Amino acid sequence: MHAALTRVLRWASREAVVRELAGPDAVGLSPTDLWLLDGVVRHGPLRMGDIATWQGVDKSTVTAQLRRITDRGLVVRTPDPTDRRAVLVTASDAGVALHRTVTSSGAAVLARLLAGWSPAERRDLARLVSRFADGLAPGPTRR
Repeated sequence: MHAALTRVLRWASREAVVRELAGPDAVGLSPTDLWLLDGVVRHGPLRMGDIATWQGVDKSTVTAQLRRITDRGLVVRTPDPTDRRAVLVTASDAGVALHRTVTSSGAAVLARLLAGWSPAERRDLARLVSRFADGLAPGPTRR
């Protein structure tokens, strides 16, 4: 199992595969950029501190990471209305649209790779990978 997982991770980390999974609209964004955007779209708005906790990094690291997707107009940073010292990160309309496109591109790649699998096999894979992923670190949480 370890060898198979290693092969999957190595495949998924190849630059050409990352580009294919993300699609042409995501050119110039790193896997971390896309991961952050995914977290903000799925769980936002999020405080900067909550993103740092989710990633297990310092706030200054998150600030630098978010700057790239903020500069591309994919997320918006605003003061938290409940605590003006805190910053909320929200996906912009462009960020939501790109997230939808990236998700669709990834789904198309997976559909092509699994074309020879039966519907039951695809459901089993989805269930087991989801179960495995659920056992990993949780996603970001809002206060």
